Amino acid sequence: MQADKHPGTLFPAFLHTHARRLELAIWCLSAVVFVYLSLIPTTQHAQVLISAALLTVLGGCYLLGRRAQDPRRRRLARLTIIMLCTFLSLRYMHWRATDSLPLQFGLLSMVCGLLLFAAEGYGFVNMLFGFFINSEPFARHSIPLPDDEDVLPHVDIYIPTYNEDPDILRPTVIAATQMHYPRHKLHVYVLDDGGTAQKLNDENPAKAAAAHERAQELQLIARQFGAGYLTRERNLHAKAGNINSALSSTQGELLLILDCDHIPAADFLQRTVGFFLADPQLFVLQTPHNFVSPDPVERNLDTFENSPAENELFYDVMQPGLDFWGTSFFCGSAAVLRRSVIDKLGGVSGQTITEDAETTLDALSLGYKSAYYNRPMVSGLQPETYSGFIVQRVRWGQGMLQIFLLKNPWKQPHLTFTQRLLYTNFAFYWGFAGARVIMLLAPPAYLMFGINLCDTTAPQLLAYSVPALIASLVSTQFFYGRVRWPFMSQLYEIVQSVYVLQGLAEVIRKPRSPSFKVTPKGEVLNQNFISSLAWPFYVLLILTILGVGFGVLRISSEPWNVGAISFVLFWAVLDTVLLLGVLGITFERRQLRSEPRLRHEEPITAHIAGQTFEGTTTNASASGLAVKLRYPPGKTTPDIQPGSPIEITLHGRPGRLQGHLQSFRHINSQEFSLGLKYSHGRQAQERLAIDLAFGSSDTLVQNNQRRHAGRSVLGGLLAVIRFALTQGLGHLIFLVQQQAHRTLAAARILLSPKNSS
Repeated sequence: MQADKHPGTLFPAFLHTHARRLELAIWCLSAVVFVYLSLIPTTQHAQVLISAALLTVLGGCYLLGRRAQDPRRRRLARLTIIMLCTFLSLRYMHWRATDSLPLQFGLLSMVCGLLLFAAEGYGFVNMLFGFFINSEPFARHSIPLPDDEDVLPHVDIYIPTYNEDPDILRPTVIAATQMHYPRHKLHVYVLDDGGTAQKLNDENPAKAAAAHERAQELQLIARQFGAGYLTRERNLHAKAGNINSALSSTQGELLLILDCDHIPAADFLQRTVGFFLADPQLFVLQTPHNFVSPDPVERNLDTFENSPAENELFYDVMQPGLDFWGTSFFCGSAAVLRRSVIDKLGGVSGQTITEDAETTLDALSLGYKSAYYNRPMVSGLQPETYSGFIVQRVRWGQGMLQIFLLKNPWKQPHLTFTQRLLYTNFAFYWGFAGARVIMLLAPPAYLMFGINLCDTTAPQLLAYSVPALIASLVSTQFFYGRVRWPFMSQLYEIVQSVYVLQGLAEVIRKPRSPSFKVTPKGEVLNQNFISSLAWPFYVLLILTILGVGFGVLRISSEPWNVGAISFVLFWAVLDTVLLLGVLGITFERRQLRSEPRLRHEEPITAHIAGQTFEGTTTNASASGLAVKLRYPPGKTTPDIQPGSPIEITLHGRPGRLQGHLQSFRHINSQEFSLGLKYSHGRQAQERLAIDLAFGSSDTLVQNNQRRHAGRSVLGGLLAVIRFALTQGLGHLIFLVQQQAHRTLAAARILLSPKNSS
């Protein structure tokens, strides 16, 4: 949905008119009445009747909002869902605070009960932040560039790199140098922090030699494709220091920052530069980080092809919501920044390890603006391993908490109240780690050790908790169902929780202590193995399974307490399923392909061994292409051999692609498919291959839409159960087999003749 725009600007007209101020006043007054009504004590019977009526209305609003074409009806449904879900959740939290805290069962129960209540309170506040952010999503449309090239700004494209494989960097450099933008105003630079004088003169001769070899290879890539190569003396202040060093050697009016594995589409600058021409106060325009390879969760659970990408919840839902409130922020890559503002700031900020969001806060504090354009225009790589994934997420969590502690947004000038509030939320969000661990430990604490966490009866608990839970599921499906399967967020949170919590504790102890750690990319996994970081989840799973066992025994021995035990037992069973799913994530699957292939459909003509076939491409990468071809009339078998040379003519594109046959598959009597590996003889062919695979943002949009296959709550639950019973149990079976092999190997050594003698 597109919000109103203030005349002459690119930004929502929130609070710019008297009508908006009046609307805000009415909403504030309504909120006071709303909170008062939600806190009125009622009988248990009345609570059930009120909840049933409100859930009926909630279901109707859900259907109205999903089906309505009129933006006003969708907005009404959205705000009503927020109101009803908040009402039912607030009633639950009020009941928990006033009627259910275990203050009469001793110190241990009181402490544990308050911890559980704090975790639930965190979830409630986090839900309110989510509602606030998503109350008015704001969609921008690209602003066309003027025909007069003289008015266009010079753009410097920075590609920072540290220790990544040159083969990852190469496609990004090629794509960056062939963007659709005036050539004399486009300047591409490789910023090599792995080729600094400090690295080249390392005391370890092997490390120095490796740095020299890599630096020479990167210089060759830059020179070959018309890019500049920049490095510096010392590796100070990580990525921020690398960018700041390059600023002294370049003069572009705008900067496009690209991670070295973020291959840009050819139309990136065409669609983004216009925003800066239209508003001189705009500092940063962020676009989505679009990933074309699976993260460890998607890869190890085998969901990449048929489920929405994990990052889409943030980039497709949250960032448009933040944009309405003027709080979208620079995410480190795939963003255009105004150079003059960076100069005023004294460079990219570097007090924290999330220099991107920190720099945005500093720019907002000077009165500049941020914006978000929701169109995928880069093809990026996710970390391949669970350990790499954790390195990335812990860095994000630590950095956001650092920003709050070191640059308190409530003390910064020129920020609106909303911007201060949402920058607080950026740090608050990562508290999910502690809340999630507490929620996992709660069932075993009650079932195994009899620690009373809640002073209530089963009917009363159900009367307040079930309506709030149903409302939460409905609202989650409404806002996020298109980009996230139900219960997948729980898996992502659990798998991060222990290590994020540890990282946050480090920041709280020493806010300046964390150092920037580069996320590993392009790893090749030669065999299946269990991540060394899996062990905390063994502990949690064992405790939860023991809790289930104790709970079953207690049901028979405590008939007067069946309701409460059954409720917590169900909770523990669900946690068991989730933890088995987490074990599936930490079971690293063999992966030999280190580069992504994108779905791609384009008509072609293939020339193979003197024969000509018509067909279409099916997927493409930097090094190869898959095509589907039609048999000529009367022929059902092509006369080709493995390794046969192939030449591909792309309809509507100049030039040809050359390669050799790698695979052949008969589809039916009319069609067959081929896989070919490129054999680039000229630079023009390599440029064409990169443009074919990654050059069109339309292709990226279509590929993402194919994956927007939502699931019902039941469908999401069944999917998680499947993960538990396949990948999770597969993890445990592999673990047992691994230990058996080690035991047998040790036994053979002990029983060998040498040891026997």
